Amino acid sequence: MIKLEDITSPEFLKDLSISELEDLAKQIQTYILETVSKTGGHLSSNLGVVELTIALHYIFSSPHDKIIFDVGHQGYTHKILTGRAKDFPSLRQKGGLSGFLKYSESGHDVWEAGHSSTSIAAACGFLEAKASGKDIGEVIVVIGDGAIQNGLALSSLNYLAGKTDQKAIIILNDNEMSISKNVGGLAKIFNNIRIKKSYRFLKRITPRFIKHLFDWLKRGLISIAYKERPLTLGAEYKYFGPIDGHDLKTLIKYFTFARNTNRSVFLHIKTTKGKGYPFAESDKIGTWHGVGPFDIATGKSLKEIKPGYTSWSIGISELLLKKAKANPQIKVISSATICGSELNEFVQELPDQIIDVGIGEENAVIMATAMAKEGLIPIIPIYSTFLQRAYDELNHDVARTCAHIIFLVDRAGIVPADGSTHQGTFDIAFLSHLPNFIITMPKDLTEAEALFDLALKTKAPFVIRYPKYNTKKQETTSESLMTKSFVTKMTLGKWEELLPIQAINVIAYGPVVNKFKEIITEEKMNIGLINALFIKPMDTTFLERLANKKVIIYEEVIGEGSLTQAIAYYNTLHKLAIDIDAYHLENGFLEAGTVKQIKKELGLDIRDIIEKYR
Repeated sequence: MIKLEDITSPEFLKDLSISELEDLAKQIQTYILETVSKTGGHLSSNLGVVELTIALHYIFSSPHDKIIFDVGHQGYTHKILTGRAKDFPSLRQKGGLSGFLKYSESGHDVWEAGHSSTSIAAACGFLEAKASGKDIGEVIVVIGDGAIQNGLALSSLNYLAGKTDQKAIIILNDNEMSISKNVGGLAKIFNNIRIKKSYRFLKRITPRFIKHLFDWLKRGLISIAYKERPLTLGAEYKYFGPIDGHDLKTLIKYFTFARNTNRSVFLHIKTTKGKGYPFAESDKIGTWHGVGPFDIATGKSLKEIKPGYTSWSIGISELLLKKAKANPQIKVISSATICGSELNEFVQELPDQIIDVGIGEENAVIMATAMAKEGLIPIIPIYSTFLQRAYDELNHDVARTCAHIIFLVDRAGIVPADGSTHQGTFDIAFLSHLPNFIITMPKDLTEAEALFDLALKTKAPFVIRYPKYNTKKQETTSESLMTKSFVTKMTLGKWEELLPIQAINVIAYGPVVNKFKEIITEEKMNIGLINALFIKPMDTTFLERLANKKVIIYEEVIGEGSLTQAIAYYNTLHKLAIDIDAYHLENGFLEAGTVKQIKKELGLDIRDIIEKYR
């Protein structure tokens, strides 16, 4: 048995027999399972590509040959084979291994990304560099069947198909899943390839845009239906598949051919997401895509939610279901995050009021704009980090037309573990300067429901942000009833005076408001507290009440384009003489760590801040 921690380079693979490679694959699967059960991480995607990754490194010579993993969340085996197994206990921890590929970790990580569908475009760039004389070997893309349906990937494929003088190797990792189960016409095509349906049926379901823009791909699909070998995609590509992605001998045969041919190759490889772990293999909704620490024997999470608490994602999804049941004009649009946004119950109860467009955030936003124009109320639950992928549509189509769309922005603010590509610290900056957008963040679920009701009747794009951690369930305690008195008379753009105005006052929004209240009350400090749940429009009338006072503004987003910046501008413009102390993130990217660790390091620990004003 090979000691994984001693591996320094994938070159050792070339001296192993097939049986030794198969033993290594089982060893790596076990190692990934045991490690992720302790650290959390992307489990299913990594278990599914162990043999595929071993075969790639067996045939190709990284990093001279550019192996580009789309997204990078399936790169654990790649990391192990390139000398990082010894660091795996630090996976997704502060100062530890990234959960994605990382330039700074290894020269073998030739493409760094955390968002889907960029890999083929990256291959186009590497091929252009190679054509310019750069010392680059083969250019290989590993892309999932969910990711290849994105417009960026299709545009890049279209470009490559016309480059007769450049060779690319495209490996389609077909496991029927992205984060959630794949949807749409291409997913149906791949499914019917798997079960060998007739050409007539393939022709009927192939979307027209595929016929026109990717005729070479369709010819490959036709060939598959007739079981031809080898399969051809026009003059530029040879198409092979489906290929068993867990048969090392077969993978090596096809990869050897791909390396030795002078033509571009498209390899359609069928893998099982979660391979080797029954709970993950049987998952059809995406529960095991990304996980926290869990018990291997039972599959149960090791992080239990305290009684009376729930995750923000679950709390918001329950409110969404409640509102949709009462209003059939509500239509929910998800971009491949049904499971991540906790929408599975919604799908079960109101299947006609929810649409999954796959990995296509731009498509979701444009669809929503057209639906809103016809009087429907589209609601888009979306991670903050994915919302930025649709920026042009938010500007050009939503803001400009003042479309009535509700955006439920999940994972807003500091996000643990996933690192720099998945932080929710930029959405206020890129939304706040767009005309007509309303941006809010509730401190609890009671307030969230009131914002929901306000959003439903406000004919403008309306954002409700919420973080990736837990919150109290809605209650009927005296304190929550007092809060309810505020929310029942909630007015657009009006802030809440949670603790009376003093010489020193805190302005904050979101769940952190509760923490400020807890500490200020506990320490019996004379500090006022303002719940600025409306980030845009801000409450300028309230601001004028703070003239000549000290104000502490706290935000878990970058300062540029933030509420802090808007307040500072208004303060200067209207000569309010507010003495502002600002606490926010610098304009940069956050690495992995717990929220507590990150906030402590960046001077955003709330108790530490309050102590300064004792």
